[in-house]
Amino acid sequence: MSQNYTIAESYTLPSRGKIYDEPVKATVKVRSMTTEEEMRRLAPSDTPYKVMSEIIEDCLVEKPGIPVYDMCLGDYQFLLHKLRIVTYGTEYKMMVTCPNCGETYETRISLDDLQEIEFEENLNELRKVMLPQSKKEVRIRLQTPRILDEIAVRTKELKRKIKDLSYDPSLVITLQSLIDTVDNQKLSPTALEIFVKKLPMRDVNLIIQTADKLNRGVGLDSAVLVKCGSCGYDAVTTFRLTSEFFGPTID
Repeated sequence: MSQNYTIAESYTLPSRGKIYDEPVKATVKVRSMTTEEEMRRLAPSDTPYKVMSEIIEDCLVEKPGIPVYDMCLGDYQFLLHKLRIVTYGTEYKMMVTCPNCGETYETRISLDDLQEIEFEENLNELRKVMLPQSKKEVRIRLQTPRILDEIAVRTKELKRKIKDLSYDPSLVITLQSLIDTVDNQKLSPTALEIFVKKLPMRDVNLIIQTADKLNRGVGLDSAVLVKCGSCGYDAVTTFRLTSEFFGPTID
Protein backbone atom coordinates (compact mmCIF):
# COMPACT_ATOMS: atom_id res chain seq x y z
CA MET A 1 0.00 0.00 0.00
CA SER A 2 1.42 3.39 -1.01
CA GLN A 3 1.95 5.97 1.70
CA ASN A 4 2.20 9.74 1.51
CA TYR A 5 5.28 10.97 3.33
CA THR A 6 5.07 14.58 2.14
CA ILE A 7 4.50 17.51 4.46
CA ALA A 8 2.07 20.32 3.60
CA GLU A 9 1.70 23.79 5.10
CA SER A 10 -0.62 26.70 4.35
CA TYR A 11 0.72 30.17 3.58
CA THR A 12 -0.67 33.55 2.56
CA LEU A 13 0.93 35.22 -0.45
CA PRO A 14 2.64 38.51 0.45
CA SER A 15 0.75 40.23 -2.37
CA ARG A 16 -2.53 39.05 -0.81
CA GLY A 17 -3.56 38.58 -4.46
CA LYS A 18 -4.21 42.33 -4.71
CA ILE A 19 -1.41 43.21 -7.11
CA TYR A 20 -2.90 41.32 -10.04
CA ASP A 21 -5.39 42.39 -12.70
CA GLU A 22 -7.37 39.17 -12.17
CA PRO A 23 -8.82 37.50 -9.06
CA VAL A 24 -6.18 35.53 -7.16
CA LYS A 25 -6.71 33.45 -4.03
CA ALA A 26 -4.23 34.63 -1.41
CA THR A 27 -3.95 31.42 0.66
CA VAL A 28 -2.17 28.39 -0.75
CA LYS A 29 -0.99 25.06 0.63
CA VAL A 30 2.50 23.85 -0.29
CA ARG A 31 3.65 20.24 0.01
CA SER A 32 7.24 19.05 0.20
CA MET A 33 9.20 17.99 -2.87
CA THR A 34 9.80 14.36 -3.83
CA THR A 35 12.53 12.66 -5.87
CA GLU A 36 10.44 13.21 -8.99
CA GLU A 37 10.47 17.00 -8.59
CA GLU A 38 14.18 17.04 -7.74
CA MET A 39 15.01 15.14 -10.95
CA ARG A 40 13.12 17.78 -12.92
CA ARG A 41 14.90 20.58 -11.06
CA LEU A 42 18.32 19.14 -11.90
CA ALA A 43 17.59 18.68 -15.61
CA PRO A 44 19.32 21.24 -17.91
CA SER A 45 16.98 23.90 -19.28
CA ASP A 46 17.07 27.19 -21.19
CA THR A 47 14.04 28.29 -19.16
CA PRO A 48 14.96 27.61 -15.50
CA TYR A 49 12.16 29.80 -14.14
CA LYS A 50 9.60 27.74 -16.08
CA VAL A 51 10.96 24.51 -14.64
CA MET A 52 10.94 25.83 -11.07
CA SER A 53 7.51 27.43 -11.49
CA GLU A 54 6.06 24.12 -12.69
CA ILE A 55 7.63 22.28 -9.76
CA ILE A 56 6.13 24.79 -7.31
CA GLU A 57 2.80 24.51 -9.14
CA ASP A 58 2.80 20.73 -8.79
CA CYS A 59 3.61 21.08 -5.09
CA LEU A 60 0.63 23.38 -4.47
CA VAL A 61 -2.11 21.34 -2.85
CA GLU A 62 -4.34 24.43 -2.81
CA LYS A 63 -3.75 26.70 -5.80
CA PRO A 64 -4.23 30.48 -6.13
CA GLY A 65 -5.95 30.48 -9.54
CA ILE A 66 -2.97 31.96 -11.40
CA PRO A 67 0.04 30.05 -12.79
CA VAL A 68 3.15 30.43 -10.63
CA TYR A 69 4.97 31.26 -13.88
CA ASP A 70 2.84 34.42 -14.15
CA MET A 71 3.07 35.54 -10.53
CA CYS A 72 4.93 38.68 -9.52
CA LEU A 73 8.51 37.92 -8.53
CA GLY A 74 7.78 38.59 -4.86
CA ASP A 75 5.10 35.89 -4.67
CA TYR A 76 7.25 33.49 -6.72
CA GLN A 77 10.28 33.92 -4.44
CA PHE A 78 8.06 33.62 -1.36
CA LEU A 79 6.70 30.27 -2.58
CA LEU A 80 10.21 29.12 -3.51
CA HIS A 81 11.33 29.71 0.09
CA LYS A 82 8.25 28.02 1.53
CA LEU A 83 8.80 25.01 -0.74
CA ARG A 84 12.34 24.74 0.62
CA ILE A 85 11.10 25.03 4.22
CA VAL A 86 8.46 22.30 3.94
CA THR A 87 10.96 20.08 2.10
CA TYR A 88 14.19 20.54 4.08
CA GLY A 89 13.36 22.70 7.10
CA THR A 90 14.15 26.27 8.06
CA GLU A 91 17.88 26.01 8.88
CA TYR A 92 20.15 27.48 6.21
CA LYS A 93 23.94 27.64 6.26
CA MET A 94 25.76 30.65 4.83
CA MET A 95 29.39 31.70 4.52
CA VAL A 96 29.84 35.30 5.67
CA THR A 97 32.86 37.65 5.79
CA CYS A 98 32.79 39.92 8.83
CA PRO A 99 33.06 43.61 7.81
CA ASN A 100 34.67 44.39 11.19
CA CYS A 101 37.50 41.86 11.54
CA GLY A 102 37.58 40.33 8.04
CA GLU A 103 37.05 36.76 9.31
CA THR A 104 35.11 34.43 6.98
CA TYR A 105 32.89 32.06 8.91
CA GLU A 106 29.89 29.77 8.54
CA THR A 107 26.67 30.88 10.14
CA ARG A 108 23.20 29.39 10.32
CA ILE A 109 20.03 31.35 9.87
CA SER A 110 16.37 30.44 9.95
CA LEU A 111 14.54 31.03 6.69
CA ASP A 112 11.50 31.85 8.81
CA ASP A 113 13.39 34.93 10.04
CA LEU A 114 13.36 36.58 6.60
CA GLN A 115 10.92 39.46 6.93
CA GLU A 116 7.83 39.36 4.74
CA ILE A 117 7.03 42.50 2.74
CA GLU A 118 3.25 42.64 2.48
CA PHE A 119 1.30 44.36 -0.26
CA GLU A 120 0.29 47.97 0.37
CA GLU A 121 -2.33 49.74 -1.72
CA ASN A 122 0.02 52.53 -2.83
CA LEU A 123 2.19 49.94 -4.61
CA ASN A 124 -0.23 49.87 -7.54
CA GLU A 125 0.33 53.60 -7.99
CA LEU A 126 3.78 52.75 -9.36
CA ARG A 127 2.23 50.91 -12.28
CA LYS A 128 1.82 54.18 -14.22
CA VAL A 129 4.60 56.76 -14.59
CA MET A 130 4.95 60.00 -16.54
CA LEU A 131 8.31 59.98 -18.32
CA PRO A 132 10.19 63.20 -17.48
CA GLN A 133 11.65 63.96 -20.93
CA SER A 134 9.39 62.41 -23.54
CA LYS A 135 6.28 63.28 -21.49
CA LYS A 136 4.71 59.93 -22.31
CA GLU A 137 2.61 58.06 -19.77
CA VAL A 138 3.80 54.48 -19.49
CA ARG A 139 2.04 51.63 -17.72
CA ILE A 140 4.61 49.23 -16.33
CA ARG A 141 4.06 45.50 -16.46
CA LEU A 142 4.82 43.39 -13.39
CA GLN A 143 7.92 41.27 -13.89
CA THR A 144 7.22 37.55 -13.63
CA PRO A 145 9.27 34.35 -13.91
CA ARG A 146 7.91 33.96 -17.47
CA ILE A 147 9.15 37.43 -18.44
CA LEU A 148 12.64 36.77 -17.02
CA ASP A 149 12.88 33.55 -19.03
CA GLU A 150 11.70 35.33 -22.18
CA ILE A 151 14.31 38.09 -21.77
CA ALA A 152 17.09 35.51 -21.42
CA VAL A 153 15.88 33.40 -24.37
CA ARG A 154 15.36 36.37 -26.71
CA THR A 155 18.75 37.84 -25.79
CA LYS A 156 20.49 34.51 -26.45
CA GLU A 157 18.65 34.03 -29.77
CA LEU A 158 19.53 37.52 -30.98
CA LYS A 159 23.20 37.07 -30.11
CA ARG A 160 23.24 33.75 -31.93
CA LYS A 161 21.46 35.19 -34.97
CA ILE A 162 23.67 38.28 -35.28
CA LYS A 163 27.26 37.08 -34.81
CA ASP A 164 28.90 40.52 -34.88
CA LEU A 165 26.38 42.24 -32.62
CA SER A 166 28.10 45.37 -31.31
CA TYR A 167 25.77 45.97 -28.35
CA ASP A 168 24.06 44.07 -25.55
CA PRO A 169 20.39 43.68 -26.60
CA SER A 170 19.17 42.77 -23.11
CA LEU A 171 18.38 46.39 -22.16
CA VAL A 172 16.04 46.92 -25.13
CA ILE A 173 14.42 43.52 -24.60
CA THR A 174 13.97 44.23 -20.89
CA LEU A 175 12.36 47.62 -21.60
CA GLN A 176 10.02 46.04 -24.14
CA SER A 177 8.97 43.48 -21.53
CA LEU A 178 8.35 46.17 -18.89
CA ILE A 179 6.17 48.51 -20.96
CA ASP A 180 2.53 47.50 -21.10
CA THR A 181 1.04 50.63 -22.69
CA VAL A 182 2.21 54.05 -23.89
CA ASP A 183 -0.38 56.80 -23.44
CA ASN A 184 -2.95 54.04 -22.80
CA GLN A 185 -2.20 52.32 -26.12
CA LYS A 186 -0.58 48.96 -26.74
CA LEU A 187 2.14 49.29 -29.36
CA SER A 188 2.97 46.62 -31.90
CA PRO A 189 6.27 44.78 -31.23
CA THR A 190 7.96 46.78 -34.01
CA ALA A 191 6.63 50.13 -32.82
CA LEU A 192 7.57 49.30 -29.22
CA GLU A 193 11.13 48.42 -30.23
CA ILE A 194 11.49 51.72 -32.07
CA PHE A 195 9.99 53.57 -29.10
CA VAL A 196 12.36 52.11 -26.49
CA LYS A 197 15.45 52.53 -28.69
CA LYS A 198 14.76 56.26 -28.97
CA LEU A 199 13.93 56.81 -25.30
CA PRO A 200 16.15 59.32 -23.46
CA MET A 201 18.18 57.60 -20.76
CA ARG A 202 16.52 59.72 -18.08
CA ASP A 203 13.20 58.10 -19.06
CA VAL A 204 14.81 54.66 -19.23
CA ASN A 205 16.24 55.09 -15.74
CA LEU A 206 12.81 55.96 -14.34
CA ILE A 207 11.23 52.86 -15.91
CA ILE A 208 13.97 50.55 -14.62
CA GLN A 209 13.98 52.08 -11.14
CA THR A 210 10.19 51.97 -10.88
CA ALA A 211 10.08 48.34 -12.00
CA ASP A 212 12.67 47.54 -9.35
CA LYS A 213 10.55 49.25 -6.69
CA LEU A 214 7.56 47.18 -7.80
CA ASN A 215 9.62 43.99 -7.54
CA ARG A 216 10.91 44.87 -4.08
CA GLY A 217 7.55 46.16 -2.87
CA VAL A 218 6.20 42.71 -2.08
CA GLY A 219 7.83 39.41 -1.14
CA LEU A 220 10.70 38.70 1.25
CA ASP A 221 13.36 41.06 2.56
CA SER A 222 16.78 39.64 1.71
CA ALA A 223 18.51 41.36 4.66
CA VAL A 224 19.83 38.95 7.31
CA LEU A 225 21.30 39.82 10.72
CA VAL A 226 24.34 37.68 11.63
CA LYS A 227 26.90 37.69 14.48
CA CYS A 228 30.62 37.13 13.87
CA GLY A 229 31.92 34.12 15.79
CA SER A 230 35.35 35.74 16.20
CA CYS A 231 34.71 39.34 17.28
CA GLY A 232 30.99 39.23 18.07
CA TYR A 233 30.17 41.98 15.58
CA ASP A 234 26.53 42.15 14.50
CA ALA A 235 26.25 42.72 10.77
CA VAL A 236 23.49 42.82 8.18
CA THR A 237 24.25 40.69 5.14
CA THR A 238 22.25 39.73 2.06
CA PHE A 239 20.64 36.31 1.74
CA ARG A 240 22.27 34.33 -1.05
CA LEU A 241 20.81 31.28 -2.75
CA THR A 242 23.49 28.57 -2.87
CA SER A 243 23.59 24.77 -3.20
CA GLU A 244 22.49 24.69 0.46
CA PHE A 245 19.03 25.80 -0.61
CA PHE A 246 17.99 22.56 -2.34
CA GLY A 247 20.73 20.32 -0.96
CA PRO A 248 21.51 21.24 2.64
CA THR A 249 24.61 19.54 3.99
CA ILE A 250 24.23 17.30 7.01
CA ASP A 251 26.73 17.64 9.89
